[in-house]
Amino acid sequence: MNENITNYFSHKLEFNLNRNPAKISDRTNWCFLLPGMIFGGLLFLLGLYEMLNGFKYTNPNVSVVAPIEENFSFDPLINPLFFDIVFMIIGLGMIVSGVFSYLRYRKFIFDGKKMFIGYRPVFGTKRIVNEPIKNYLGVRFRIAFYQFGLINSNKYIIELYHKDPRKIVPLYVSTSPVSIRKKWKEYARFFNLPALINTDEGLISRDLKNLDKSVKEMSKMGFVIDNYDTYEEIPSPLTYARRKDKIVIKRKIIWDIYNIIVWFFIFSLVAAVSAVVAKYNFEFATMPTPTYGFLGTCIALILVAVFILFRKEKLVIKKHKLVHTHKYMLFSTKHNEMLKEDIESIEVSENPATGRYFVSIISDNNTIAFGAKLPSESLRWIKRFLIHEVIK
Repeated sequence: MNENITNYFSHKLEFNLNRNPAKISDRTNWCFLLPGMIFGGLLFLLGLYEMLNGFKYTNPNVSVVAPIEENFSFDPLINPLFFDIVFMIIGLGMIVSGVFSYLRYRKFIFDGKKMFIGYRPVFGTKRIVNEPIKNYLGVRFRIAFYQFGLINSNKYIIELYHKDPRKIVPLYVSTSPVSIRKKWKEYARFFNLPALINTDEGLISRDLKNLDKSVKEMSKMGFVIDNYDTYEEIPSPLTYARRKDKIVIKRKIIWDIYNIIVWFFIFSLVAAVSAVVAKYNFEFATMPTPTYGFLGTCIALILVAVFILFRKEKLVIKKHKLVHTHKYMLFSTKHNEMLKEDIESIEVSENPATGRYFVSIISDNNTIAFGAKLPSESLRWIKRFLIHEVIK
């Protein structure tokens, strides 16, 4: 993991520098915390309700289970109290985590010459540092992958870059790629600093005067070279299909720690559903109404998790545009598309938080991030292939 990064709390932030002094706060928005806290509260109440025998059940159709004169006992393999406590602990943990996430924040103040940075942790004292703008190296654009529940998504970040991660300043943070390069150029021109981006070749600086040029134009000027070899073997993590009007590059499913966590989540939900169903001896008609809601929620989460696990990422190259899609078991979704003539950059970019790379395809108003889990060799092949297809 690259240590020279800052993990921002915000998912939507824009530093308006037209005021003097200009101020902004980096804080987790309640809209991202409330769903988890509400679900945590429901888990806690469910565990507490069950612990207090709220779901106690007696079958009215069975008058005698065993002869009175005989001693009869049944010891389950796992005491139901264990599941009650687990639900309560998980629920309470989700609530406390949400509260702590909201309490911490960073504040940034720009007076035209210096940047003042204050950090308020959950515990401990507030820290304040300041740094002259002349000591910053450039305006960096990066894409960070973040996890929200079971869903992985992208966070597009533009920041005032400093070698000391405590002094890096967020200028623009969004979960939408729309106009991200345009914002990047605006901030770089405001500070009169180079435009920076993390790639597999390290931190690359882009001259401001070339940021508006497309890949085709850069190729004519000699800054972009087509070195794709048509006889080169296609990397094994990819599948390649050429059809009548398009080329499809598909990323195969790659298993990692994230998949293991999702499988653990699925098995935990299956165990919880099985324990509840077994408690009522599969007689669903006798279950209380809250139990139906709990079972329905668990089954829905299991289905969503399975769909996400077996999702395949595709890049469709047509005559005049690129289309980024996700293929699920029963359907496909289109995430993004971009005209070839609008593409201004194709890079193997780095996510500094994880040390992984991906192919970033950037236009003035849009960004496509493809192949986040692929090895670097496969990503470099994709980059060479796309440059060849775009400038030919």
